[in-house]
Amino acid sequence: MTSPWIGPYLAVDGHPFVVVGAEVHNSSSSTTRAISRSFDAVQQLGANTVLAPVAWDLFEPTEGSFDTHLLDAMIHGARARGLKLIPLWFGSWKNAASTYVPNWVKRNPDRFSRSVLGDGRRIQHVTPFGGQARDADARAFAAVMRRIAEVDTDHTVIAVQVENEIGLLGDSRDRSELAEARFNSPVETNVIDAIAGDTEAPLHAEWVTAGRRTEGTWAEVFPAGDRADEAFMAAAFARYTQVVAAAGRAELNLPLFVNAWLDRDSVLDGPVALAGGKRPGQYPSGGPVLPVAAIWEALAPDIDFLAPDMYVDDAAPVFAGYKARRDRLFIPELRGDAPGIPQMFEAIGGHAALGVAPFGVDSYITDDPEIAPLTDAYGLLRAAAAVIAESPTARMRAITLNEDNPSAEFSIGDVRVNIHTKDEWGYVTPTYPGYAIVIEDGDDAAYLIGRGFWITLAAAEGLTPAFLSATAFELEDSELVPVFRLNGDETASGTLIPFPFPNTPLVPGRAIPTRIPETGIVRISVYAV
Repeated sequence: MTSPWIGPYLAVDGHPFVVVGAEVHNSSSSTTRAISRSFDAVQQLGANTVLAPVAWDLFEPTEGSFDTHLLDAMIHGARARGLKLIPLWFGSWKNAASTYVPNWVKRNPDRFSRSVLGDGRRIQHVTPFGGQARDADARAFAAVMRRIAEVDTDHTVIAVQVENEIGLLGDSRDRSELAEARFNSPVETNVIDAIAGDTEAPLHAEWVTAGRRTEGTWAEVFPAGDRADEAFMAAAFARYTQVVAAAGRAELNLPLFVNAWLDRDSVLDGPVALAGGKRPGQYPSGGPVLPVAAIWEALAPDIDFLAPDMYVDDAAPVFAGYKARRDRLFIPELRGDAPGIPQMFEAIGGHAALGVAPFGVDSYITDDPEIAPLTDAYGLLRAAAAVIAESPTARMRAITLNEDNPSAEFSIGDVRVNIHTKDEWGYVTPTYPGYAIVIEDGDDAAYLIGRGFWITLAAAEGLTPAFLSATAFELEDSELVPVFRLNGDETASGTLIPFPFPNTPLVPGRAIPTRIPETGIVRISVYAV
């Protein structure tokens, strides 16, 4: 069987594929008309992949009867627009609630048990400790994967998300009778082994302090508190999701993943801050966040990777933490505006992410000037993806420039490349952030792909650096095509190259109205004499 992976990337048509994706709104695949409109918007924005929900309530409106017409429309619609597709299975949970389960599940809480909070309230949340909902979810997901296998003859679907932002809100753990019975039962050996082996996880230290017990109930093995409650819920959600994922994989072997709603504690005490709370239950307790990632990996082996939804400012520790788990990083949700665009470049260029996908971009008006940076970013990232496809092991780095870090540098051989954010030519306005991906291309050469900066060269004392060549490219049909060989005025006689934002005004009164290159994609080769 052909592997769906090439290194850290998805394999598509035998080549590494970087997902430069767009996730549509929750209702944007709920009718064929909505699919057509939202997929048109994704195509116009310039993404190469669309992420769209498959809702359980619409897929199985009557128990045992599957309506595939929306899934079919998604596959055909993506293919017709030259897009790859990642379906998002909105099954038992979406945003830590069970609002996408079918009506026949919603109306029968005795058969499909619900979670109970500490105050005694039974909530609209299928408990992960019940077998009826799990098995029904697994049958439906298997039908989804079976239909993809039947219809997707051109392999438009490249991965599938299982559930959405799993977890429990409102309490650190479920207090239902089923949950309490499990809490008072022996902890599985593989859960204890996972916590024992993940020495960076906060619960590991608590387990050690409690005596490193290898058997007993949850209350006996772990100290009472939020960490143990979160681990208890993670084990439950992972067990449940494994049954669903395995049922789907038996029908079609595609990469499967789950996504995580993050919070401060999701990053192992790292300096991450975002809205939603600081304790499990204020963000979804038991979801696939880093403190309980080892439990997820141990109990849900058919989940290929854990993917964080990125609505935090300090993204670097999140990217590094998830990348370190299995050498796979995917960001299925993030912002598509000024804070989010540099994170897209950071994920792909700095952490070799297999892809990124801003959320809700189908609501953008593509001719709105404020959307232009995202459309431009899609084009630049697809250019980077084309280079990566040809050289997946090339050394890469990402650079973000802002008020705190207005300059940077890196080396190509013996030559230092200095990156600045202002210059007297007026190519670059002092608008932050600036962002770039640098991909080395053989000896003494590299691609620079980005916006909002200019570069100069430096070398060791006694040597004079210079550009051996500089070529600006454009992307056409997923291939890089050279459009300018830069020299003379375009490089200030070999002393600098600008990477302006599109349509950046020149300095008033400048005698030579040079603005080449405006592509944002330049391959440079350097030397020193």
